[in-house]
Amino acid sequence: MNLSNITILLVENEPLFSRRTLDLLDKFRFKDIYEVKNSEDALEKYAQYSPDIVLIDYDLPIINGLDVSNKLKELNPELPIILLTASDDKKTIIDAINIGIDGYLFKPIKLKEITSIIEKHAKRVLLQKNFKKKQKLLQEYKAAIDASAAVTKTNKERVITYANNSFCEMSGYSQDELIGQKHIILRHPNTPKKTYSNIWETITDKRTWKGRIQSLKKDGTSFYEYTVIVPITNDNGEIEEYISFKHDITDLYNQEQYLRKRIEKEVQKNLELHKKREEENLLEAKFSTIGRMAAGITHEINTPLTYVKGNLEMMIKDIHHLDDNIKQKEYLLDDTKTILEGVDRIAGIVESMREVASYNNEIPIYHNVYSSLITALTLSNNKAKQISEIRIQNQTFKLGMDKKKLDYSTFMQIQRIEQVFVIIINNALDALLHIENFHDRLFEITISDEQDSIVIRFQDNGGGIDERILEKIFDPFESTKIKGGMGVGLNVAKRIIDVHGGKIIPSNNGDGALFEIYLPKKTEV
Repeated sequence: MNLSNITILLVENEPLFSRRTLDLLDKFRFKDIYEVKNSEDALEKYAQYSPDIVLIDYDLPIINGLDVSNKLKELNPELPIILLTASDDKKTIIDAINIGIDGYLFKPIKLKEITSIIEKHAKRVLLQKNFKKKQKLLQEYKAAIDASAAVTKTNKERVITYANNSFCEMSGYSQDELIGQKHIILRHPNTPKKTYSNIWETITDKRTWKGRIQSLKKDGTSFYEYTVIVPITNDNGEIEEYISFKHDITDLYNQEQYLRKRIEKEVQKNLELHKKREEENLLEAKFSTIGRMAAGITHEINTPLTYVKGNLEMMIKDIHHLDDNIKQKEYLLDDTKTILEGVDRIAGIVESMREVASYNNEIPIYHNVYSSLITALTLSNNKAKQISEIRIQNQTFKLGMDKKKLDYSTFMQIQRIEQVFVIIINNALDALLHIENFHDRLFEITISDEQDSIVIRFQDNGGGIDERILEKIFDPFESTKIKGGMGVGLNVAKRIIDVHGGKIIPSNNGDGALFEIYLPKKTEV
Protein backbone atom coordinates (compact mmCIF):
# COMPACT_ATOMS: atom_id res chain seq x y z
CA MET A 1 0.00 0.00 0.00
CA ASN A 2 1.36 3.43 -0.91
CA LEU A 3 1.29 5.57 2.24
CA SER A 4 3.36 8.44 0.85
CA ASN A 5 0.31 10.76 0.90
CA ILE A 6 -0.69 9.97 4.50
CA THR A 7 0.19 12.23 7.45
CA ILE A 8 0.25 11.07 11.08
CA LEU A 9 -0.08 12.94 14.39
CA LEU A 10 1.49 11.12 17.38
CA VAL A 11 0.45 12.42 20.82
CA GLU A 12 2.65 10.63 23.40
CA ASN A 13 3.77 11.93 26.79
CA GLU A 14 6.32 9.25 27.69
CA PRO A 15 9.68 9.65 25.83
CA LEU A 16 10.45 5.93 25.79
CA PHE A 17 7.13 4.94 24.22
CA SER A 18 7.29 7.98 21.89
CA ARG A 19 10.68 6.91 20.53
CA ARG A 20 9.57 3.30 20.14
CA THR A 21 6.37 4.31 18.32
CA LEU A 22 8.21 6.71 16.02
CA ASP A 23 10.66 3.96 15.08
CA LEU A 24 7.74 1.75 14.09
CA LEU A 25 5.98 4.54 12.15
CA ASP A 26 9.13 5.34 10.20
CA LYS A 27 8.91 1.92 8.55
CA PHE A 28 5.70 2.98 6.73
CA ARG A 29 7.28 5.93 4.87
CA PHE A 30 4.47 8.37 5.60
CA LYS A 31 4.47 11.80 4.01
CA ASP A 32 4.82 13.49 7.41
CA ILE A 33 4.75 12.46 11.08
CA TYR A 34 3.99 15.20 13.63
CA GLU A 35 4.93 14.50 17.27
CA VAL A 36 3.58 16.36 20.34
CA LYS A 37 3.57 15.55 24.04
CA ASN A 38 0.39 17.14 25.45
CA SER A 39 -3.22 17.83 24.62
CA GLU A 40 -2.84 21.56 24.02
CA ASP A 41 -0.11 21.00 21.41
CA ALA A 42 -2.17 18.20 19.87
CA LEU A 43 -5.14 20.48 19.20
CA GLU A 44 -2.85 23.23 17.89
CA LYS A 45 -0.95 20.84 15.58
CA TYR A 46 -4.19 19.39 14.21
CA ALA A 47 -5.55 22.86 13.47
CA GLN A 48 -2.32 23.70 11.67
CA TYR A 49 -1.73 20.55 9.56
CA SER A 50 -5.00 18.49 9.56
CA PRO A 51 -3.22 15.11 9.75
CA ASP A 52 -5.00 12.07 8.32
CA ILE A 53 -4.62 9.70 11.32
CA VAL A 54 -4.10 10.44 15.03
CA LEU A 55 -2.34 8.09 17.49
CA ILE A 56 -2.96 9.42 20.99
CA ASP A 57 -1.83 8.29 24.44
CA TYR A 58 -4.59 7.92 27.05
CA ASP A 59 -2.39 9.20 29.94
CA LEU A 60 -1.76 12.83 29.00
CA PRO A 61 -1.14 15.68 31.47
CA ILE A 62 -4.00 18.10 32.26
CA ILE A 63 -6.48 16.66 29.73
CA ASN A 64 -6.47 12.92 29.06
CA GLY A 65 -6.38 11.37 25.61
CA LEU A 66 -10.13 10.61 25.51
CA ASP A 67 -11.09 14.23 26.13
CA VAL A 68 -8.69 15.42 23.42
CA SER A 69 -10.06 12.76 21.07
CA ASN A 70 -13.59 13.99 21.77
CA LYS A 71 -12.60 17.53 20.74
CA LEU A 72 -10.88 16.22 17.60
CA LYS A 73 -13.98 14.22 16.67
CA GLU A 74 -16.05 17.38 17.04
CA LEU A 75 -13.73 19.06 14.53
CA ASN A 76 -13.72 16.09 12.15
CA PRO A 77 -16.04 13.13 12.86
CA GLU A 78 -14.36 11.08 10.09
CA LEU A 79 -10.85 11.46 11.57
CA PRO A 80 -9.39 8.01 12.45
CA ILE A 81 -8.14 8.10 16.07
CA ILE A 82 -6.18 5.20 17.58
CA LEU A 83 -5.87 5.16 21.38
CA LEU A 84 -2.52 4.14 22.90
CA THR A 85 -2.91 2.72 26.40
CA ALA A 86 -1.22 0.39 28.84
CA SER A 87 -4.52 -0.44 30.53
CA ASP A 88 -7.41 -2.64 29.44
CA ASP A 89 -9.82 -0.98 31.85
CA LYS A 90 -13.40 -1.74 30.75
CA LYS A 91 -14.73 1.74 31.52
CA THR A 92 -11.96 3.36 29.44
CA ILE A 93 -12.84 1.16 26.51
CA ILE A 94 -16.58 1.94 26.83
CA ASP A 95 -15.84 5.69 27.03
CA ALA A 96 -13.62 5.36 23.94
CA ILE A 97 -16.42 3.58 22.06
CA ASN A 98 -18.89 6.32 22.96
CA ILE A 99 -16.50 9.00 21.72
CA GLY A 100 -15.96 7.13 18.45
CA ILE A 101 -12.37 5.98 18.90
CA ASP A 102 -11.47 3.90 15.84
CA GLY A 103 -8.92 1.50 17.34
CA TYR A 104 -6.64 0.59 20.25
CA LEU A 105 -2.97 -0.25 20.60
CA PHE A 106 -1.87 -1.66 23.95
CA LYS A 107 1.60 -0.80 25.16
CA PRO A 108 4.19 -2.02 24.52
CA ILE A 109 3.26 -1.64 20.84
CA LYS A 110 4.25 -4.45 18.49
CA LEU A 111 5.02 -4.09 14.80
CA LYS A 112 2.41 -6.64 13.67
CA GLU A 113 -0.37 -4.93 15.63
CA ILE A 114 0.47 -1.39 14.50
CA THR A 115 0.87 -2.57 10.88
CA SER A 116 -2.57 -4.13 10.90
CA ILE A 117 -4.40 -1.17 12.38
CA ILE A 118 -2.45 1.49 10.42
CA GLU A 119 -3.04 -0.22 7.06
CA LYS A 120 -6.73 -0.63 7.87
CA HIS A 121 -7.31 3.04 8.60
CA ALA A 122 -4.85 4.30 5.97
CA LYS A 123 -6.85 2.39 3.35
CA ARG A 124 -10.00 4.09 4.60
CA VAL A 125 -8.31 7.51 4.48
CA LEU A 126 -7.05 6.90 0.93
CA LEU A 127 -10.50 5.82 -0.19
CA GLN A 128 -12.00 8.98 1.33
CA LYS A 129 -9.38 11.15 -0.36
CA ASN A 130 -9.97 9.46 -3.68
CA PHE A 131 -13.72 9.87 -3.28
CA LYS A 132 -13.37 13.58 -2.46
CA LYS A 133 -11.00 14.04 -5.37
CA LYS A 134 -13.43 12.43 -7.79
CA GLN A 135 -16.31 14.38 -6.29
CA LYS A 136 -14.35 17.59 -6.82
CA LEU A 137 -13.57 16.56 -10.40
CA LEU A 138 -17.25 15.88 -11.05
CA GLN A 139 -18.11 19.35 -9.75
CA GLU A 140 -15.42 20.87 -11.97
CA TYR A 141 -16.68 18.91 -14.98
CA LYS A 142 -20.19 20.12 -14.31
CA ALA A 143 -18.93 23.70 -13.96
CA ALA A 144 -16.98 23.36 -17.21
CA ILE A 145 -20.02 22.01 -19.05
CA ASP A 146 -22.26 24.71 -17.59
CA ALA A 147 -19.74 27.35 -18.66
CA SER A 148 -19.44 26.04 -22.22
CA ALA A 149 -22.98 24.99 -23.09
CA ALA A 150 -26.64 25.48 -22.25
CA VAL A 151 -27.82 22.32 -20.48
CA THR A 152 -31.27 20.91 -19.74
CA LYS A 153 -32.52 17.62 -18.33
CA THR A 154 -35.94 16.11 -18.93
CA ASN A 155 -37.61 13.02 -17.58
CA LYS A 156 -39.06 10.23 -19.71
CA GLU A 157 -42.21 12.30 -20.28
CA ARG A 158 -40.10 15.18 -21.69
CA VAL A 159 -40.78 17.40 -18.67
CA ILE A 160 -37.87 19.73 -17.85
CA THR A 161 -36.25 18.83 -14.52
CA TYR A 162 -33.11 20.98 -14.77
CA ALA A 163 -31.93 24.03 -16.73
CA ASN A 164 -28.63 25.81 -16.18
CA ASN A 165 -28.09 29.57 -16.29
CA SER A 166 -26.77 29.49 -19.86
CA PHE A 167 -30.00 27.97 -21.12
CA CYS A 168 -32.06 30.49 -19.16
CA GLU A 169 -30.10 33.31 -20.82
CA MET A 170 -30.54 31.69 -24.22
CA SER A 171 -34.30 31.18 -23.91
CA GLY A 172 -35.25 34.20 -21.80
CA TYR A 173 -37.03 32.00 -19.22
CA SER A 174 -36.10 31.67 -15.56
CA GLN A 175 -35.42 28.28 -13.99
CA ASP A 176 -38.74 28.42 -12.11
CA GLU A 177 -40.57 29.06 -15.40
CA LEU A 178 -38.83 26.15 -17.16
CA ILE A 179 -38.79 23.37 -14.58
CA GLY A 180 -41.99 21.36 -14.75
CA GLN A 181 -42.72 22.47 -18.32
CA LYS A 182 -42.24 20.49 -21.53
CA HIS A 183 -39.86 21.62 -24.26
CA ILE A 184 -42.91 22.35 -26.39
CA ILE A 185 -42.95 25.89 -24.94
CA LEU A 186 -39.84 26.58 -27.07
CA ARG A 187 -41.22 25.05 -30.28
CA HIS A 188 -41.05 27.36 -33.31
CA PRO A 189 -43.79 27.04 -35.96
CA ASN A 190 -41.14 27.09 -38.72
CA THR A 191 -39.53 23.89 -37.44
CA PRO A 192 -41.17 20.92 -39.24
CA LYS A 193 -43.07 18.43 -37.08
CA LYS A 194 -41.09 15.60 -38.64
CA THR A 195 -37.96 17.08 -37.02
CA TYR A 196 -39.45 16.60 -33.56
CA SER A 197 -40.71 13.14 -34.54
CA ASN A 198 -37.22 12.20 -35.67
CA ILE A 199 -35.76 13.46 -32.38
CA TRP A 200 -38.21 11.43 -30.31
CA GLU A 201 -37.73 8.25 -32.36
CA THR A 202 -33.94 8.55 -32.09
CA ILE A 203 -33.61 9.18 -28.35
CA THR A 204 -36.28 6.63 -27.34
CA ASP A 205 -34.24 4.13 -29.32
CA LYS A 206 -31.37 4.96 -26.91
CA ARG A 207 -29.41 6.79 -29.59
CA THR A 208 -27.94 10.29 -29.47
CA TRP A 209 -29.59 12.95 -31.61
CA LYS A 210 -27.64 15.90 -33.04
CA GLY A 211 -28.94 18.73 -35.16
CA ARG A 212 -29.98 22.35 -35.63
CA ILE A 213 -33.34 23.62 -34.47
CA GLN A 214 -35.10 26.96 -34.70
CA SER A 215 -36.76 27.80 -31.37
CA LEU A 216 -38.74 30.57 -29.70
CA LYS A 217 -37.64 32.73 -26.80
CA LYS A 218 -39.99 33.86 -24.07
CA ASP A 219 -40.39 37.25 -25.78
CA GLY A 220 -41.47 35.57 -29.06
CA THR A 221 -38.24 36.19 -30.99
CA SER A 222 -36.54 33.25 -32.65
CA PHE A 223 -33.08 31.81 -32.14
CA TYR A 224 -31.16 28.92 -33.63
CA GLU A 225 -29.57 26.25 -31.47
CA TYR A 226 -27.30 23.30 -32.21
CA THR A 227 -28.51 20.55 -29.89
CA VAL A 228 -27.11 17.22 -28.75
CA ILE A 229 -29.62 15.04 -26.84
CA VAL A 230 -28.28 12.03 -24.95
CA PRO A 231 -30.52 9.36 -23.37
CA ILE A 232 -29.35 8.28 -19.88
CA THR A 233 -30.05 4.67 -18.90
CA ASN A 234 -29.99 2.79 -15.58
CA ASP A 235 -28.27 -0.49 -14.75
CA ASN A 236 -31.09 -2.39 -16.44
CA GLY A 237 -30.67 -0.47 -19.67
CA GLU A 238 -33.93 1.44 -19.18
CA ILE A 239 -34.06 5.14 -20.01
CA GLU A 240 -34.14 7.30 -16.88
CA GLU A 241 -33.86 10.78 -18.38
CA TYR A 242 -32.52 12.84 -21.27
CA ILE A 243 -29.73 15.44 -21.17
CA SER A 244 -29.49 18.14 -23.81
CA PHE A 245 -26.40 20.23 -24.60
CA LYS A 246 -27.20 23.34 -26.63
CA HIS A 247 -25.22 26.09 -28.32
CA ASP A 248 -26.75 29.30 -29.61
CA ILE A 249 -25.81 29.48 -33.32
CA THR A 250 -28.04 32.42 -34.23
CA ASP A 251 -25.04 34.52 -35.23
CA LEU A 252 -23.74 31.68 -37.38
CA TYR A 253 -27.13 31.34 -39.10
CA ASN A 254 -27.21 35.09 -39.79
CA GLN A 255 -23.72 34.88 -41.23
CA GLU A 256 -24.86 32.13 -43.60
CA GLN A 257 -27.62 34.38 -44.86
CA TYR A 258 -25.15 37.19 -45.30
CA LEU A 259 -22.76 34.96 -47.25
CA ARG A 260 -25.52 33.91 -49.63
CA LYS A 261 -26.01 37.55 -50.54
CA ARG A 262 -22.36 37.76 -51.40
CA ILE A 263 -22.40 34.98 -54.00
CA GLU A 264 -22.21 37.45 -56.83
CA LYS A 265 -19.17 39.12 -55.28
CA GLU A 266 -17.49 35.74 -54.75
CA VAL A 267 -17.99 34.88 -58.42
CA GLN A 268 -16.26 38.11 -59.33
CA LYS A 269 -13.46 37.29 -56.92
CA ASN A 270 -12.97 33.89 -58.56
CA LEU A 271 -12.69 35.54 -61.96
CA GLU A 272 -9.98 37.80 -60.58
CA LEU A 273 -8.16 34.81 -59.12
CA HIS A 274 -8.33 33.12 -62.52
CA LYS A 275 -6.79 36.19 -64.10
CA LYS A 276 -4.05 36.18 -61.48
CA ARG A 277 -3.32 32.53 -62.24
CA GLU A 278 -2.89 33.39 -65.90
CA GLU A 279 -0.37 36.05 -64.89
CA GLU A 280 1.47 33.45 -62.81
CA ASN A 281 1.57 31.13 -65.82
CA LEU A 282 3.09 33.95 -67.84
CA LEU A 283 5.69 34.49 -65.13
CA GLU A 284 6.44 30.75 -65.19
CA ALA A 285 7.03 30.94 -68.93
CA LYS A 286 9.42 33.86 -68.45
CA PHE A 287 11.20 31.96 -65.72
CA SER A 288 11.60 29.00 -68.06
CA THR A 289 13.34 31.30 -70.53
CA ILE A 290 15.67 32.48 -67.77
CA GLY A 291 16.40 28.85 -67.03
CA ARG A 292 17.52 28.11 -70.56
CA MET A 293 19.78 31.15 -70.49
CA ALA A 294 21.14 30.08 -67.08
CA ALA A 295 22.12 26.68 -68.45
CA GLY A 296 24.54 28.27 -70.91
CA ILE A 297 25.87 30.83 -68.44
CA THR A 298 26.67 28.26 -65.75
CA HIS A 299 28.65 26.17 -68.22
CA GLU A 300 30.70 29.18 -69.36
CA ILE A 301 31.41 30.42 -65.82
CA ASN A 302 31.90 27.24 -63.83
CA THR A 303 35.09 25.97 -65.53
CA PRO A 304 37.21 29.16 -65.19
CA LEU A 305 35.73 29.75 -61.74
CA THR A 306 36.95 26.34 -60.59
CA TYR A 307 40.42 27.17 -61.95
CA VAL A 308 40.45 30.57 -60.19
CA LYS A 309 39.32 29.07 -56.86
CA GLY A 310 41.89 26.27 -57.01
CA ASN A 311 44.75 28.68 -57.69
CA LEU A 312 43.52 31.07 -55.02
CA GLU A 313 43.49 28.30 -52.43
CA MET A 314 47.05 27.35 -53.42
CA MET A 315 48.07 31.00 -53.09
CA ILE A 316 46.59 31.13 -49.56
CA LYS A 317 48.64 28.06 -48.60
CA ASP A 318 51.77 29.76 -49.97
CA ILE A 319 51.03 32.91 -47.97
CA HIS A 320 50.65 30.83 -44.80
CA HIS A 321 54.19 29.53 -45.39
CA LEU A 322 55.64 33.08 -45.48
CA ASP A 323 57.71 34.19 -42.54
CA ASP A 324 55.59 35.80 -39.83
CA ASN A 325 57.99 38.74 -39.76
CA ILE A 326 56.78 39.84 -43.19
CA LYS A 327 54.33 42.58 -42.32
CA GLN A 328 52.34 42.17 -45.55
CA LYS A 329 51.46 38.56 -44.63
CA GLU A 330 48.49 39.51 -42.47
CA TYR A 331 47.16 41.93 -45.12
CA LEU A 332 47.56 39.29 -47.82
CA LEU A 333 45.67 36.72 -45.77
CA ASP A 334 42.82 39.17 -45.13
CA ASP A 335 42.63 40.17 -48.79
CA THR A 336 42.72 36.58 -50.07
CA LYS A 337 40.07 35.60 -47.55
CA THR A 338 37.82 38.37 -48.89
CA ILE A 339 38.54 37.28 -52.48
CA LEU A 340 37.77 33.64 -51.60
CA GLU A 341 34.45 34.66 -50.03
CA GLY A 342 33.63 36.48 -53.26
CA VAL A 343 34.52 33.42 -55.31
CA ASP A 344 32.33 31.25 -53.05
CA ARG A 345 29.54 33.75 -53.51
CA ILE A 346 29.88 33.49 -57.27
CA ALA A 347 29.96 29.68 -56.98
CA GLY A 348 26.74 29.79 -54.98
CA ILE A 349 25.09 31.94 -57.62
CA VAL A 350 26.27 29.58 -60.35
CA GLU A 351 24.85 26.62 -58.42
CA SER A 352 21.53 28.45 -58.05
CA MET A 353 21.47 29.15 -61.77
CA ARG A 354 22.19 25.46 -62.41
CA GLU A 355 19.18 24.55 -60.29
CA VAL A 356 17.01 26.97 -62.27
CA ALA A 357 18.23 25.48 -65.53
CA SER A 358 17.84 21.86 -64.51
CA TYR A 359 15.06 19.88 -66.12
CA ASN A 360 14.32 16.25 -65.52
CA ASN A 361 11.94 14.15 -67.54
CA GLU A 362 12.35 11.26 -65.13
CA ILE A 363 9.38 8.88 -65.27
CA PRO A 364 7.55 8.55 -61.92
CA ILE A 365 7.74 5.11 -60.32
CA TYR A 366 6.20 3.60 -57.22
CA HIS A 367 8.81 4.29 -54.55
CA ASN A 368 9.25 4.61 -50.78
CA VAL A 369 9.39 8.31 -49.76
CA TYR A 370 11.12 7.33 -46.51
CA SER A 371 13.92 5.72 -48.53
CA SER A 372 14.43 8.93 -50.52
CA LEU A 373 14.45 10.93 -47.30
CA ILE A 374 17.29 8.75 -45.95
CA THR A 375 19.14 9.23 -49.26
CA ALA A 376 18.79 13.03 -49.02
CA LEU A 377 20.07 12.98 -45.43
CA THR A 378 23.02 10.88 -46.53
CA LEU A 379 23.85 13.39 -49.30
CA SER A 380 23.67 16.24 -46.76
CA ASN A 381 25.58 14.39 -44.04
CA ASN A 382 29.00 15.97 -44.64
CA LYS A 383 27.48 19.39 -44.10
CA ALA A 384 25.11 18.36 -41.32
CA LYS A 385 27.71 16.70 -39.10
CA GLN A 386 29.49 20.05 -38.76
CA ILE A 387 26.29 21.94 -37.91
CA SER A 388 23.59 19.93 -36.15
CA GLU A 389 22.34 16.50 -35.21
CA ILE A 390 19.29 15.57 -37.31
CA ARG A 391 16.48 13.44 -35.89
CA ILE A 392 14.07 11.51 -38.11
CA GLN A 393 11.02 9.86 -36.59
CA ASN A 394 12.46 10.55 -33.09
CA GLN A 395 15.70 8.73 -33.97
CA THR A 396 19.09 10.33 -34.56
CA PHE A 397 20.10 10.00 -38.22
CA LYS A 398 23.20 7.94 -38.86
CA LEU A 399 24.82 6.78 -42.07
CA GLY A 400 23.66 3.33 -43.07
CA MET A 401 20.16 3.58 -41.59
CA ASP A 402 17.74 0.99 -42.96
CA LYS A 403 15.84 2.64 -45.82
CA LYS A 404 13.17 -0.06 -45.66
CA LYS A 405 12.45 0.35 -41.95
CA LEU A 406 9.29 2.34 -42.78
CA ASP A 407 7.14 2.23 -45.90
CA TYR A 408 5.47 5.38 -47.23
CA SER A 409 5.23 4.61 -50.94
CA THR A 410 3.69 6.55 -53.80
CA PHE A 411 4.39 7.32 -57.47
CA MET A 412 7.13 9.96 -57.71
CA GLN A 413 10.19 11.19 -59.59
CA ILE A 414 12.82 9.90 -57.19
CA GLN A 415 15.72 12.24 -58.02
CA ARG A 416 13.49 15.32 -58.14
CA ILE A 417 11.90 14.60 -54.76
CA GLU A 418 15.31 13.93 -53.25
CA GLN A 419 16.43 17.29 -54.69
CA VAL A 420 13.54 18.96 -52.82
CA PHE A 421 14.56 17.28 -49.56
CA VAL A 422 18.19 18.34 -49.98
CA ILE A 423 17.19 21.96 -50.64
CA ILE A 424 15.06 22.17 -47.48
CA ILE A 425 17.63 20.30 -45.34
CA ASN A 426 20.44 22.63 -46.50
CA ASN A 427 18.31 25.72 -45.86
CA ALA A 428 17.58 24.51 -42.32
CA LEU A 429 21.26 23.79 -41.67
CA ASP A 430 22.18 27.29 -42.91
CA ALA A 431 19.61 28.79 -40.52
CA LEU A 432 20.97 26.76 -37.59
CA LEU A 433 24.39 28.36 -38.03
CA HIS A 434 22.91 31.46 -36.36
CA ILE A 435 22.87 29.49 -33.10
CA GLU A 436 26.34 29.57 -31.57
CA ASN A 437 26.25 26.36 -29.52
CA PHE A 438 26.11 23.08 -31.50
CA HIS A 439 24.10 21.34 -28.76
CA ASP A 440 21.44 24.10 -28.77
CA ARG A 441 20.61 23.40 -32.43
CA LEU A 442 17.53 21.27 -33.10
CA PHE A 443 16.41 19.76 -36.40
CA GLU A 444 13.49 17.30 -36.44
CA ILE A 445 12.08 15.49 -39.49
CA THR A 446 8.89 13.42 -39.36
CA ILE A 447 6.95 11.51 -41.99
CA SER A 448 3.35 10.36 -41.60
CA ASP A 449 0.41 8.93 -43.52
CA GLU A 450 -2.50 11.39 -43.31
CA GLN A 451 -5.67 10.62 -45.27
CA ASP A 452 -4.80 11.02 -48.98
CA SER A 453 -1.26 12.37 -48.51
CA ILE A 454 2.16 11.41 -47.25
CA VAL A 455 3.30 14.35 -45.11
CA ILE A 456 6.96 15.18 -44.45
CA ARG A 457 7.67 17.88 -41.85
CA PHE A 458 11.02 19.66 -41.39
CA GLN A 459 11.26 21.63 -38.12
CA ASP A 460 14.30 23.59 -36.91
CA ASN A 461 14.95 26.16 -34.19
CA GLY A 462 17.06 28.46 -36.32
CA GLY A 463 15.03 31.62 -35.70
CA GLY A 464 12.32 31.19 -38.31
CA ILE A 465 11.51 32.89 -41.60
CA ASP A 466 11.53 36.65 -41.96
CA GLU A 467 7.86 37.64 -41.92
CA ARG A 468 8.54 40.14 -44.69
CA ILE A 469 9.25 37.38 -47.23
CA LEU A 470 7.11 34.56 -45.82
CA GLU A 471 4.27 35.12 -48.29
CA LYS A 472 6.62 35.32 -51.27
CA ILE A 473 9.27 32.84 -50.13
CA PHE A 474 8.82 30.71 -53.26
CA ASP A 475 9.35 33.65 -55.61
CA PRO A 476 12.72 33.43 -57.39
CA PHE A 477 15.52 35.57 -55.98
CA GLU A 478 13.83 35.92 -52.59
CA SER A 479 16.34 35.09 -49.87
CA THR A 480 17.57 36.39 -46.51
CA LYS A 481 20.82 34.41 -46.56
CA ILE A 482 23.96 36.44 -45.99
CA LYS A 483 25.95 33.86 -47.94
CA GLY A 484 24.91 31.42 -50.64
CA GLY A 485 22.89 31.43 -53.81
CA MET A 486 20.32 33.67 -55.40
CA GLY A 487 17.27 32.39 -53.53
CA VAL A 488 15.90 30.07 -56.20
CA GLY A 489 16.18 26.76 -54.34
CA LEU A 490 12.72 26.95 -52.80
CA ASN A 491 11.23 28.06 -56.12
CA VAL A 492 12.71 24.92 -57.71
CA ALA A 493 11.41 22.81 -54.82
CA LYS A 494 7.89 24.20 -55.16
CA ARG A 495 7.79 23.60 -58.88
CA ILE A 496 8.82 19.97 -58.35
CA ILE A 497 6.13 19.46 -55.71
CA ASP A 498 3.54 21.19 -57.92
CA VAL A 499 4.36 18.78 -60.75
CA HIS A 500 3.63 15.91 -58.36
CA GLY A 501 0.23 17.43 -57.49
CA GLY A 502 1.30 18.11 -53.92
CA LYS A 503 1.90 21.20 -51.85
CA ILE A 504 4.66 22.68 -49.71
CA ILE A 505 3.69 24.91 -46.79
CA PRO A 506 6.21 27.13 -44.95
CA SER A 507 5.47 28.65 -41.55
CA ASN A 508 7.07 29.85 -38.36
CA ASN A 509 6.57 27.42 -35.50
CA GLY A 510 8.02 27.98 -32.03
CA ASP A 511 11.50 29.45 -32.40
CA GLY A 512 12.17 28.12 -35.90
CA ALA A 513 10.85 27.35 -39.36
CA LEU A 514 8.48 24.53 -40.27
CA PHE A 515 8.22 23.20 -43.83
CA GLU A 516 5.42 20.70 -44.55
CA ILE A 517 5.41 18.74 -47.80
CA TYR A 518 2.22 16.93 -48.86
CA LEU A 519 2.69 14.26 -51.54
CA PRO A 520 -0.50 12.63 -52.86
CA LYS A 521 -0.74 8.89 -52.28
CA LYS A 522 -0.98 7.21 -55.69
CA THR A 523 -1.05 3.55 -56.61
CA GLU A 524 -0.93 4.27 -60.33
CA VAL A 525 0.09 7.12 -62.61
